[in-house]
Amino acid sequence: MTELLRLEEVQVVFERGWIRKRKGARAVSGVSMVIREGEIFALVGESGCGKTTLGRIALGLLRPTSGRVLYRGKDIWSADGKGLRPTGQMVHQDSYSALNPARTVYQTLAAPLRRYGVPRSKLKEEAEKLLEFVGIMPPKYFLNKYPYHLSGGMRQRLVFARSIIPKPRFIVTDEPVSMIDASLRLSILDLMLKLNCEFKIAFLYITHDLATARYLAQEGKIAVMYLGKIVEEGRMKEVLERPLHPYLRALLSAAPVPDPEIARKKKLLQLKEAEPPSAEAPPSGCGFHPRCPYAEGVCSREEPPLRDFGEGHRGACHLIEVLPPWRLM
Repeated sequence: MTELLRLEEVQVVFERGWIRKRKGARAVSGVSMVIREGEIFALVGESGCGKTTLGRIALGLLRPTSGRVLYRGKDIWSADGKGLRPTGQMVHQDSYSALNPARTVYQTLAAPLRRYGVPRSKLKEEAEKLLEFVGIMPPKYFLNKYPYHLSGGMRQRLVFARSIIPKPRFIVTDEPVSMIDASLRLSILDLMLKLNCEFKIAFLYITHDLATARYLAQEGKIAVMYLGKIVEEGRMKEVLERPLHPYLRALLSAAPVPDPEIARKKKLLQLKEAEPPSAEAPPSGCGFHPRCPYAEGVCSREEPPLRDFGEGHRGACHLIEVLPPWRLM
């Protein structure tokens, strides 16, 4: 697949204080990743690890403190790339906040349709087609409804309908199903797969939920983020079957399992500390070592590089070669 977006050693530091700048929080630290045309890339990590900041960088909404953002091979923040922004869209977690409560469904779709060249005489017809495509049925009934008339799932479908009007090459979705009823989450993920299949739209799927990441990006890639860094990355199937980093192993051991037999027998990987360190005062060496049950002296002294362990499966841990084989039970 052709390369669409590349991040090279991207770093973002948010300064504290207005008059006198103090040491800030390092939200993203030296992250590199590649997203290809039509690829689904899942970015997984706990709250505050820098996932959303990385998504904003990918869309050109936030300029990194250092590093490069290349879209189709051009640096979007360089003099040559001035004015160039990735042709992408963003779908947020809270669909109600993403929609204007004073605008009807028709008005929400008509404005961008008009902006992108649809004549006034065709606006209603095109709006109905969009609603039908994303599964808001019957479309004529919902055209004059307001966001508060819609369920959470319908509002998120409306946001997706609006997002595809500019014909984006990729979409950043930030926890798009976390505020939706569990029974409806699968239908939204299926809508994303439909957009990926029919329009070849690439997705950066930001989530803390390994189950939805596994379902959506089963043929794609996953990156696990911790304290502003990528600690593991690779093809979804390979990474989840053979996790390298202790942090991912802890996530997998804590994730619910639908099989009651496995759920009873699986072993929970106990961490030394429950809460992650502060981004304003990160620990020396490996950022995970204060919580890691396998940590040794080198972990607190040296930061581990992100190393390749075959077929693009990379992990950032000093002890990967000596860790016990991964077993869920």
